[in-house]
Amino acid sequence: AMEHATSELREFISDLVIPHQRCNVNINPDHITMLEGTKIKKQHSRKRRAHKSSTLSRREYAALGLNTLPTKQMKYEEALPLHHLWKGYVREHLELREGDEVPQVHDARYDEFSRKLVKLDLHGAKMKVLQSKCSTLENLAGICVMDTKNVLKLLGKDHRLRTIPKSECVFGMKVGNMEFTIFGQHLNIRPAERSVKKIKNFVKPFM
Repeated sequence: AMEHATSELREFISDLVIPHQRCNVNINPDHITMLEGTKIKKQHSRKRRAHKSSTLSRREYAALGLNTLPTKQMKYEEALPLHHLWKGYVREHLELREGDEVPQVHDARYDEFSRKLVKLDLHGAKMKVLQSKCSTLENLAGICVMDTKNVLKLLGKDHRLRTIPKSECVFGMKVGNMEFTIFGQHLNIRPAERSVKKIKNFVKPFM
């Protein structure tokens, strides 16, 4: 009897693998990961929910105040450690050595040096507005504590946080014994995007 039952079971299983018999098999869709070459709806909905919960939209980011800084709670001395870190970073990024000078236009190093300078991350840099279409912005100076697409936020020695539009200004910056002029209109891009963007020669020696 046992051998007969085993034989019937073997025949039943053999019948299931025959292509024209597969339509008689009851398939539980919850146990299928791929159905007709595409993912089932349940999997798509799970992915959408997981993706939505793990990221913030720009509107949500702004609503939480993550792209703003307190205007009256920051002290200039608190930004000095950031500036000291930036000085080490800029020397490494520009490959500066003691006694180096700004390459002149006719110097073979000028093109590469100017491209590196424009791609700098400015968070922590001491900057000064040399020229501006708005005369009230001229001579404002401070440590850059925020660099966005269109503005720089400089924290001055008077502990005031000022928002400076890039496109309206020409900025001066000093690294060791070197001084540079950077035109703000060529910085109108987010820092992360600017670091990988192919940039023409926008920087000129400080005069």
